[in-house]
Amino acid sequence: MFELGRLSSEVISFSFSFILFLLTIIFWKKLGKAKWNYLLGRVVLLILIQLVTLVSIGIAINRSGEFFSSWNDVFGIRKDQTNIAIEPKSLAQISTKDIKLAKSTPGGSLIVKKIITGEKSHISDLVYIVLPPKIVERLNANPTAPTIGSDYQVIELFSGYPGVPQTWIGSMQGIKALEKLERQGKIRNTIAIIPTINVFPRRDTECLNFNSGPQVETWLTSDMKSFAQRFLGIDDRPWASIGYSTGGWCATEVAVRHQTQYSKAVSMSGYFKPFFDNGISVKEKKLLTLKYDLMQTLNKSQSQLKLLIIAGKDDPVAWSVAQKFMTNLNSSIPVTFIPIPSGGHNTKTWIRFETPAFQWVNDN
Repeated sequence: MFELGRLSSEVISFSFSFILFLLTIIFWKKLGKAKWNYLLGRVVLLILIQLVTLVSIGIAINRSGEFFSSWNDVFGIRKDQTNIAIEPKSLAQISTKDIKLAKSTPGGSLIVKKIITGEKSHISDLVYIVLPPKIVERLNANPTAPTIGSDYQVIELFSGYPGVPQTWIGSMQGIKALEKLERQGKIRNTIAIIPTINVFPRRDTECLNFNSGPQVETWLTSDMKSFAQRFLGIDDRPWASIGYSTGGWCATEVAVRHQTQYSKAVSMSGYFKPFFDNGISVKEKKLLTLKYDLMQTLNKSQSQLKLLIIAGKDDPVAWSVAQKFMTNLNSSIPVTFIPIPSGGHNTKTWIRFETPAFQWVNDN
């Protein structure tokens, strides 16, 4: 009833806040007697108004940005999905049952939701696969042996922290943007793979492989590739990666470190070195900082990777790190920069640059 992402929850919480405000006005004088229980009543009402109002604002902000998918996510409570996840050995190619269970968009795409266990990382979590309208038609045309064909490109999409993969489908409206470009013939049929990047409760893993912890980089790279090959039947063609905020770092990081899997990467208001949370030891921070030095990796390699960086001055951190990265990068590495003329660090800003990002991936 009071689900985090619903409009009804936002309406109920703001209504409750307003009712408490009215009750405070009505009963303020009656609670004005110089007795401790009356004074306590005033204090309780004031505290309740502030708490409920803050919760209401939080629900509204979350509905806009889709940072958390449930109350459990907010409080860092995550169900162990190992028992319900599909093991690599049990994963079969897409079937008519998968197609029937998937969600169709108004534009004709198909959203398939899977909980899988990574073959190498052993992480069990959620992945969305979005198939474009023309591939959906192809699948439906051959129900006994559905196939995606050979006319497609693959893009892996990364959310921020906190964040959920559903944001690309919901508030970012990424699938709508892809459908429009596909209809207009401006991009090829695009298969979007949207994995969960925040796989560890209350911990910003920065999409890294930890020495004594989750192997998130492996989950996002080789595990996603083997999953897509088994489930969709894709070939070895290179992918593109796109992300915003922390997802911008992840998109760049996986592409730089796995250049046989990715040929292009797009960072929207991202950064170029990991921002560690407080749960990581000093020793591990030093090791990971050296390991994930993207600048050194790019400057030392004969890289064919193409990068698109999108950032604006209204987002000073993203702007400054982007400028520093591009200044120090080897001039032989192809980098395209798109400045954001206005807008801060939020989905309303990034949604305006999805179309240029998708077109750049297709054309370069």
